[in-house]
Amino acid sequence: MNYLLFVVTFFPISFMPGINMTLALSVGMSMGYMRAIPMILGQLVGVVLVSFLCILGAATLLMRYEFVFEMIRIYGAIYIIYFGIMLFFSCGKLSVKSYKGDMNKRTLFTQGLIISFSNPKAWIFFAAILPPFLDKQDPFGTGMCLLVFLLALVEFTCLSIYSLGGAALKRILFNHLRMLEIFTASLMCFIGIWMILS
Repeated sequence: MNYLLFVVTFFPISFMPGINMTLALSVGMSMGYMRAIPMILGQLVGVVLVSFLCILGAATLLMRYEFVFEMIRIYGAIYIIYFGIMLFFSCGKLSVKSYKGDMNKRTLFTQGLIISFSNPKAWIFFAAILPPFLDKQDPFGTGMCLLVFLLALVEFTCLSIYSLGGAALKRILFNHLRMLEIFTASLMCFIGIWMILS
C-alpha cells in the first residue's frame, strides 16, 4: 500500500476548515496551545474511533439506522452550543485567566471527543476514503493500524496548526478580552448550529 499517497491525499482534506479545526482555533484563542492539548487529544481519540468503526463497517449500520446517527450529531451540537452560550454570558468572568481554571483537562478532552465523534462529515469521509487504502488480503492487519496511525498524525498536525494560530491571534487581541470571549462564544455556537444543519 502507498502510505505516502494516503498522507498526500488526507492532509489537504484534513487541513480544510471544518468543525474540528474551528474548535481547535477557538480553544487555542481562548486558552493557548498548551491548554488546548487535552481537547486536541480528545479530538484525536474521536477521529481514531470513527476511522476504526468505519473500517469495521459501522458506517453501514449507522446509515441503515439513520436516527442513531442523527441523535449523535444533535447531542454533539447541543453540547458545543451550551459551552458557547456559557462563554457568551460570562461577562468577562471567563476571561483568559479564569477560563483556564474553569475548563479542566477532563472537560476539554470530553468536549473534543464528542465534537469529533459526532462530526457527520468525518463518518462519511472515512467510510469513503479509507477502504481503497486497505490491504485487500489482510484488511484488519498491521496495514490498518499504520493507516489509522498516519491519519491521527496528520490530524494532530492540522489541529495543532489551527490551535497555534488561535493562540497567536489571542496575543494580538489580548487587550480586548471581552471581544475575544464574544468572538469565541459566537464561533462555538456557529459550530453547533453548523452541526445541526449539516
